[in-house]
Amino acid sequence: MFSSDGFLSDKFSNKGPSQTHIFTSFPNSAVDPDDDSSLDNKSNNDQLYGYNPSNTEQLPLPATVNNTKNEQLNIWQIEYYQKYFQVDTQQILERLVASVTPQPNKSYFNSIIRQNPDLYGPFWVCITFIVTVAIGGNILTYFRTPDTEFQIDFSKITLSAILICFYWWLMPTCIYFFFRWHLQRIEYIFIELLCIYGYSLTIFIPVSILWMIPITWLQWLLTILSSLISGSVLIVAFWPTINSDPKRFNAISMLFILFAHLVMAISIMLVFFHISDTNINEKKESIMISSTKSKV
Repeated sequence: MFSSDGFLSDKFSNKGPSQTHIFTSFPNSAVDPDDDSSLDNKSNNDQLYGYNPSNTEQLPLPATVNNTKNEQLNIWQIEYYQKYFQVDTQQILERLVASVTPQPNKSYFNSIIRQNPDLYGPFWVCITFIVTVAIGGNILTYFRTPDTEFQIDFSKITLSAILICFYWWLMPTCIYFFFRWHLQRIEYIFIELLCIYGYSLTIFIPVSILWMIPITWLQWLLTILSSLISGSVLIVAFWPTINSDPKRFNAISMLFILFAHLVMAISIMLVFFHISDTNINEKKESIMISSTKSKV
């Protein structure tokens, strides 16, 4: 079988070689990262097969990312509202300032709110307004009534929360359906309207502190001025849509927004801060009568 020199004999050397394996060429299977020639071959193979490693669009995304992108959240899930609480301090301060400074030449909604409407700022504006109204009303009652008869009225917190939150949700709902049914189009989503009206209550937080001054004409002056300033910001925000109304309900729409804002402010001022002299005299008389009866 083998010759003396160690090679195959002629009997077996005449037969053709029998192929038992089939090898396939892989472009990047044997690339040595430390070998320059291997790197050159790798780049040539990448160009040949149309692969560009710098193009991230060709790379497949992980399964979790694809599932997240395809997943659609609904309004009944908490995760749906997470994006409306992703704001920083600078954005909130800018929106607070813009809500008390009407600028007719600048679109308050398009330039500040529409890019990233949030509920974080409006939520805390309403909570702060509720607390200041309840505390201010109790403080004013304390200074206007005898010490022996004063008791903290916790029902004012509940009442102020009902009035303020009801207004915060009622007006955006009315405006949303007005634009949808009357104008036959949706100009604002409901979250955007909640954001606008939530920030519109900012001016009433310092005003509720000034309402504790027991001067009737000053209370009415603060109520009217704050309502006009905040209401004008709302009109500037809704003016592009109201002005495009072909049925010419511009004046009625503006008057409705201002009137509702004024009614809300007057209601809170009268319920929590306005104490008339007749009520004080009646309380004094009842206290005197009760004290005389106790002495007898």
